Amino acid sequence: MNDMVFSPLTIKTRTVPNRFTAQAMEGNDGEGGRPSERTLDRYRNLARGGWGLVISEALSVSETSLARVNGMILNKKNLDGFKALVEVFRNENPTGLLFFQLTHSGERSGDFSERVNLSGGECRRLSSEEIDGIKNSFVEAALLAEEAGADGIDFKLCHGYLGAEMLRPSNTRNDRWGGSFENRCRFLREGVGAIKQGRRSEAFILGSRLSMYEGIRGGCGTGGPDEIIEDLSEMLDLVRLMDELGMDYVNVSAGIPALTGAITRPTEASKYLAYHHLRYTKTVKDLISRENRGLRVIGSAYSSYKAEAPAMMGEMLGKGYTDLCGFGRQIFADPLTPKKYRNGEAVSWCVLCSGCSRLMAAQLNDGCVVYNDYYTSVMKNSARKA
Repeated sequence: MNDMVFSPLTIKTRTVPNRFTAQAMEGNDGEGGRPSERTLDRYRNLARGGWGLVISEALSVSETSLARVNGMILNKKNLDGFKALVEVFRNENPTGLLFFQLTHSGERSGDFSERVNLSGGECRRLSSEEIDGIKNSFVEAALLAEEAGADGIDFKLCHGYLGAEMLRPSNTRNDRWGGSFENRCRFLREGVGAIKQGRRSEAFILGSRLSMYEGIRGGCGTGGPDEIIEDLSEMLDLVRLMDELGMDYVNVSAGIPALTGAITRPTEASKYLAYHHLRYTKTVKDLISRENRGLRVIGSAYSSYKAEAPAMMGEMLGKGYTDLCGFGRQIFADPLTPKKYRNGEAVSWCVLCSGCSRLMAAQLNDGCVVYNDYYTSVMKNSARKA
């Protein structure tokens, strides 16, 4: 099993040294949109942990689309801060890959930005021109990510944020951004096309994280605006489109943390929902293998298996059901997980308590409340104030 989880993998022209992937987890500890010293320390520890691939927390492409009050913004003003983050990572882990996840939080931006409404409710809809401008912001942020030294980007299309809102069958806008599947994919298609034209090197890696099924009526993974039953047909067509656009990987997820969180990050009580992630990942991988497509596949929710996670990695990798295995909450519980596991040291496995999720929802610095004294104190202080 160890031979498989620690085997290298090629993505395009780059080599991932092992199959452990650190998924995007928001620390909510930036300063003025830039990485703070606490942020840099988090990524320094992840680098020391020897993860084959680290995908940064969601970086907003706009100052007006933050979901977290201390979230980070990838723009020209903050570029030096992200160069410093890359340098910190490289100094500790020169062989691991680092991708920046790019996002616009859409209607999840709450009171911190202009809300968008493609799924119902009282929020105003963005104009066609505004969406075009946001798409251009994704392009600019991607090119800044390359300039900062990142190895690639994740063009975020999951978890209820703007990219997912655009894709939903419930996006029945009557302009070029909604209605037909072709129109709903325009945001990605035009954005990726412009990024490919503007990037400095073809070695710069492009991919997206998808919520294969969001668990809401008319959401991603349903067959129409009024449907709730899972139908992955369009999402698999989206995977085909990603390949045709020349993208390099697909990161498979599910659910909307703010609405259907048990799907995205199963708790101890709902841990068997993690098997859906395995099924979605295998379905995508089967499509890619059957049609001889070039995308690499990253699976999600491996934190749910706790100490059994390496065994599940070995099984999924050994059967050819995935290429890389993603951990979210585990990177908070123990950022040194791959290194410790390889060396036979005790790993602090995530206990699925959702403490980090509660910190995030409360707009506090986010991390593990079980194994990290700082975040334990943040949680206790928050409880006392409440």
